[in-house]
Amino acid sequence: MYKSEKQTIIYVLALYLSSTLLLIATLFTSYYFYKQEQLTHSEKELLKEYSLTLEDKLLSVHESSDEKYEYPRFKDFNSAIYDIDKNLIFSTLKTQVTDLDKEFFFIGSNSYYISSLQPYYLGAAYTVIEKKTTPMNILNELVTLAIVVIIITIITSFFLVKLVLKPLRDNLRLLDNFIKDTTHELNTPITTILANIETLDPQNCDEKSMKKLQRIKTASTTVSNLYQDLVYLLLNHQVSSQNEELNLSDMLNQRIHYFTHMANIKKLNIHAEIEENVYFNADKQKIERLIDNILSNAIKYTDKETNINITLTSTLLSVSDEGKGMSEDEINKIFERYRRFDKTQGGFGIGYDIIKSIIDEYDIKIDIKSVINKGTKVILTW
Repeated sequence: MYKSEKQTIIYVLALYLSSTLLLIATLFTSYYFYKQEQLTHSEKELLKEYSLTLEDKLLSVHESSDEKYEYPRFKDFNSAIYDIDKNLIFSTLKTQVTDLDKEFFFIGSNSYYISSLQPYYLGAAYTVIEKKTTPMNILNELVTLAIVVIIITIITSFFLVKLVLKPLRDNLRLLDNFIKDTTHELNTPITTILANIETLDPQNCDEKSMKKLQRIKTASTTVSNLYQDLVYLLLNHQVSSQNEELNLSDMLNQRIHYFTHMANIKKLNIHAEIEENVYFNADKQKIERLIDNILSNAIKYTDKETNINITLTSTLLSVSDEGKGMSEDEINKIFERYRRFDKTQGGFGIGYDIIKSIIDEYDIKIDIKSVINKGTKVILTW
């Protein structure tokens, strides 16, 4: 699966799931409060019936001819009676109520209902009913249902996104196959051109022919470098690294010499301060790709007749140019594959993507400093 494809799937899934989860949360919350309101209403009606039952018992006791009165007690609820001045007469409540102005309310896990009496049986003006609140189990059911819905949503959305992205995936595979075939066909002619140019004797060429020969070599070098990038891009995840102790000093000198003809076309001055015998343990091909991309970008995007400064120490490689520079936004997006900011220059926009993959593998830190119309400086540290 391609990196861009993974990012697209993640973004689409995040958007789809967040909106779906928001809708589910809204519906479940509304349903929860609706059920809670229903429970409160039914609880109130039940306590109201208990209150009427208590009134009937009080009336029966009030009309009884017995000299001793026994306050009625009930299995399903507790109760209390208060006089007209809201003084307690008798109570079986577990929690005493002091505020008789509310009709229905909750205290802790109990619900309460207060009603007024007229006439005042046994001197009671208010009755209070206390009952343990009926638990609402809907919350556990909703949580379970929500988890099931979320899991189903994630699974279906994943397959839906993959189905939608299938045409894009097929096109990317076709593009990769095209690049593979193209690079394979380019290899032989590029190698042949460069090999034959090296065999030519400059002493047998006049000045005009020599300039043409240099142009051919520069163009061939550019195509060869692009070919190497494409090969690396295609095989990067299929070939294991063959790490060895590399002499970066010698390698950097060789790569600078490799790009000399390209620099001469633009009349660039390359100033190199290279510390001798700087070693680094890595894959030779990958370090070459790293150096080549940094140098070719510096040459490609700098102005004519300017300077390129190269510094190598035991812990640092720095390459700076005097070109058009980049904005902060461009620097933040520079590692995106196929990202190109200057369409006047050639290339596929894969150079910095290759750079990023190599520095991540070898834990190399990169710092890009750039000022518009002044130039760019790339610093690698390890």
